[in-house]
Amino acid sequence: MNKIAAIFLCIFLLTVLFSHVPAAEATEQGDDITASDSAVSAINAFAVDVYRQLATDDGNLFFSPYSISSALTMTYAGAKGDTAEEMAQAFHFAGYESEIHAAMKTLQDRFNSIPDEIGTLETANRLWLDKREKLTADFEAITGEYYEAGVEKADFFAAHESARVEINDWVAQKTKDKIKNLLQENNVTSDTKLILVNAIYFNSAWLDPFKKTLTRDEPFRTGKDEQHNVPMMRRTASFLYGENPDAQWIRIPYKIPGFSMTILLPRENEPFTQLEELEKKLTSEALASWMTHMSYKQVSLRMPKFKDEQRYSLAEMLKKLGVILAFTEDADFSGMVEEPDKNGNAIHIDFVIHQAFIELDEEKTEAAAATAVGVTATSAMPVEPEQIIEFKADHPFIYCLTDDKTGVILFMGRMANP
Repeated sequence: MNKIAAIFLCIFLLTVLFSHVPAAEATEQGDDITASDSAVSAINAFAVDVYRQLATDDGNLFFSPYSISSALTMTYAGAKGDTAEEMAQAFHFAGYESEIHAAMKTLQDRFNSIPDEIGTLETANRLWLDKREKLTADFEAITGEYYEAGVEKADFFAAHESARVEINDWVAQKTKDKIKNLLQENNVTSDTKLILVNAIYFNSAWLDPFKKTLTRDEPFRTGKDEQHNVPMMRRTASFLYGENPDAQWIRIPYKIPGFSMTILLPRENEPFTQLEELEKKLTSEALASWMTHMSYKQVSLRMPKFKDEQRYSLAEMLKKLGVILAFTEDADFSGMVEEPDKNGNAIHIDFVIHQAFIELDEEKTEAAAATAVGVTATSAMPVEPEQIIEFKADHPFIYCLTDDKTGVILFMGRMANP
């Protein structure tokens, strides 16, 4: 699969995928969080846009919509005029631009307040600014107040390699060494003025772990008449479950209350499966509808253990989604840096790099991601006994790791080959 590289600095907003929680679950999750609705809608809509762009290539894919949205929303805070308008449209928060930063803060505060004894979910932001430049007061205030993004001074002109190593070390530390070398040698140059970075790390046990004694090697079919053995976990229990003629879907809860993994498993057809057809129908509206049509069922679940890591450069993809001016000499980021360039050259986005990691087994899921944006100048509930439904994830599927209380998608991917 062709990989789109992107630095863990810009996190993109997505539209509501999972904002409608089934009635059976809503009472368990406490008070609704309404302040973050605009961010959730934007992040989830953007998540689907990104997935559809990445899915044009074969193979596995995995990314963090929340991380991408966080980094890019910080960047948006410095955009003006047509540049800002393009970004707002592409990131799905046009119409409530004034709310978006406060909404992102609500989500960040929620994630960073989870007690360590039940699991780990941490997200952090940081800016690296060339020592010859100065942020505008408004931009520094917004990124500090709403994103808790501290500002580090760097000497990109004379020591850009040292700055790159420092940024990579920070990302590795924030992601427990799951994301290393986010920025590569060609990303940071003597023309770099500012790099915005977001990092996110998740580690939680399943609410009800799989029994290791039940895991056994079974075929996973990667194509018609193509398969290989992988360790398949199994559990029979009560899960939130839904289905339609195209797919089955199931929600597997984590020990951290209100967080889960949802697997969308395409039906099979004569060529192989309906994955391609399912991806064509994948919109934020469709996902929201599917997630409302779930109820508790007894399910015999089989799914693979797997580990995956992906790296993407998102610049070309963002251009396809309508972010054009931000990458050109006509970009207006006058709200970001005072006197952007001593030679009078405008600053613009140079790169957006994203890297993501996931590993899951019988006990837990560990996931991490980072996004970097470079700115440069030109140069369970009990149920009655019932029939058991079989959910056998032995062929490619879509999966999402979500905060079900707010509805936001933290991580999203396609497992084509464990």
